[in-house]
Amino acid sequence: MVKAKKNTVHLPLVVTGFILFILLVITVLASTTIPFGRMLFDPRVLHVNVAVTALALTVGAILPVLLGYIIGDHAIKSKSKLSHYFNGILFGLLAYWLMSLSIFITLPRELMESHNTWIVLVNVLPGLGVAIIASILAVAHVRSRQAKQDIIEYKPFAAVLIGSMVVVPVWSLVSSIVTNTMGIYSFVSLATIAALGLVSYVSLRKTRLTTYKKILWSAVSLSVIFVTAYVSSQLVYTVAVYIDPQPTMESQAMVSGLGFVLAVVGWAIYWTKQVKTLHK
Repeated sequence: MVKAKKNTVHLPLVVTGFILFILLVITVLASTTIPFGRMLFDPRVLHVNVAVTALALTVGAILPVLLGYIIGDHAIKSKSKLSHYFNGILFGLLAYWLMSLSIFITLPRELMESHNTWIVLVNVLPGLGVAIIASILAVAHVRSRQAKQDIIEYKPFAAVLIGSMVVVPVWSLVSSIVTNTMGIYSFVSLATIAALGLVSYVSLRKTRLTTYKKILWSAVSLSVIFVTAYVSSQLVYTVAVYIDPQPTMESQAMVSGLGFVLAVVGWAIYWTKQVKTLHK
């Protein structure tokens, strides 16, 4: 009975994670790989630059999440495939937040002068960072006494997940204060994370989870809605460009709104099913 309950808890996130990854791959291929591939047939362009750019952008968008999933899949000692999938998805969500930390990467000016070197480094370094941090967490978890438990219950993983989703908006707010450019938009990112986190936490109030586990699952919920928003906005924009290559300001606003609505709907479906499993 315990194993059946555990698998039930895993299923919503596993299904949602796989759907999001498939949509991400489709979006990257449609928005980046295929358009740049078509440019290779144009004799007027520098084919090496186009090929390098296409490969770097494609790899940079997909590889970090894929690496996170693969590493997470091996981060638990369990005979259950669903448990491995679940932990892989959790690492994939962590990869999204770690990629957002790439804004802190600064490259030497000499490297900026070479387009190919710059584009490769900008897109490869975040994936390398994800691989290093995820590998450290995975190895530490496998060697710990919690190796048979889900990574979500491993405190170092929880600390990195929550810390990485907070550090960017906090740093942005601090920077705006230091540079005396603080305005209402300086609080948007942090306020959004706080509000969505609170909504997720409150929705778990009737469960038997401890306060600590409610915070962890709220972090998972936050991760899902941000990743869903990222994927849905990119997908809707890509489809809109194929339909109308020269959109107006009004149509762009509609596309942005549609992407947001789809993200909220997708997250609501996932979280409703996830909360039901956490009530059992």
